[in-house]
Formats: sequence, structure tokens, C-alpha cells
Amino acid sequence: MKKTFHTIKAVSIVYSFVLYSLLLAGCHCREEKPIPAAPQEVKVHTSAPQAPAPATTADKAQPEEGEAFLTARMRVVSLSGKPIAGMIPMATLAPNAFDQPVATGTPTDANGLGVLRFPSSQKVALRAWDPEMRLFPNNFLEVLPNSGVINEVLEVTMVQSGILFARLLLPDGLPARNENAGIMLLHPVHGPWWPAESNTSDAGEVVFESVPPGKFVLRLKVASGPSVEVAETYIAPGEPTSLGTIHLQ
Repeated sequence: MKKTFHTIKAVSIVYSFVLYSLLLAGCHCREEKPIPAAPQEVKVHTSAPQAPAPATTADKAQPEEGEAFLTARMRVVSLSGKPIAGMIPMATLAPNAFDQPVATGTPTDANGLGVLRFPSSQKVALRAWDPEMRLFPNNFLEVLPNSGVINEVLEVTMVQSGILFARLLLPDGLPARNENAGIMLLHPVHGPWWPAESNTSDAGEVVFESVPPGKFVLRLKVASGPSVEVAETYIAPGEPTSLGTIHLQ
């Protein structure tokens, strides 16, 4: 009888739109992590690891000699399940949205299908990337080191980017005029998730375009020094989200 192995985990990011999904394949060889919502589990069938294939131009990092690889087929879809073309499958060491990839794959075709080949010796997070930053992944798939062959097509759901805007006031109550402002989105489980920056207007107004939607704690800071942390905020996909007037400290 063939054994299946719990080696792959899919984690949803936008909690209000898509239920957490959990794709698993492997023995008890992954560390259980707390997840804000109860996940649904789907078995992913694997087989014994294969011999490594030659490196291709799709690999972002230069592999070490003799390094083993896994190949994953990925289907990228919208929230409604419609396939999305032109997305880039990628593997990163950390799940946050700005970690540099260790491997990138072929762009998805008209059916939303792409292929990613990545080193099997490290734990990686698999997801898709929109080069135009109009869309962000709503889930990522965590693959443990030295996993078995991935047999099924892995699905990544993309959602429209969000827009944040606010009016920033300095500690003395005056607008933070013509300042460079930075923001960090903090994921409730995985910590720092996405940084962005913009410049304020004469009235202290600032707009951060193309940010990942979902629920995040926000840290804002202006170049002159004052900063503030904003409690968990829901960033809606595909539309502006107002933070109102924020008093920096």
C-alpha cells in the first residue's frame, strides 16, 4: 500500500473572503502552526522523490552542484475560480509577500496553469506574483524539505489589490506636510507582511496604492520621526480603504 505524506500546507490570507484551505501530503514531518480559522484539509498524493532534473532558466537562484529539485504545477485563479494568465509562480523561504524568491516559474497560460521548479532541501512557501501588482495571492502553500513528488495541481487564488488613504497629523496637531511616509502591514500570524511608502500632501494626506488586501495591524512612520501603530484593520480588495485622521506620536 502506498503511503501519503503530509508535506504541503496552504494558508489563506484574506480571511473575510475565502475560507482557509489546507493542502496536505506527508507523514508527521511538519510543525503544526496556529491558524486564525479552522482549516479544511485536502489530501495531496505524493510518491517517492525522483532524481533531480537539470536546472532551467526559470530558476531564480543558482543551484549548488547535485542539489535536488521538486517540480510543482500551479493553477492560478480569481475568487470566482476564473483562470488568470500572466501570473508568475514563485518559491520563497518566508511566507511574507515581499521575500525575495529562490525560484520563479513559467508565467501562467490562458488556463491559469504554470510550472515551478524549486530546491527541495529547504522549507519554502509557494504562491503566485502579479508583475503589475494589480493582484495579490490570497493563499500560499508551505512545502517541507525533502518532500515526495507533488502529483496534483496546486491552486493559488488571487485577489485585487487594495488602496489605503489617511490624513497624518504630527504630535503638535499640525499636518505632516510634504513628508515621506512609510507603512508596514503586519500579518496576525506571520508578522511583517508588506511595506509601502508614499509622500504626503500639503494637508498631510497620503495614499498607499497597490497593497495586499486582508486584515493587518498597521505601522505608520514619517521621515521626520513620528510614528504610530494602528489596530487590526481590514483592507478591502479592489477599492479604497480610509484610515481617517491619524495622530502620529
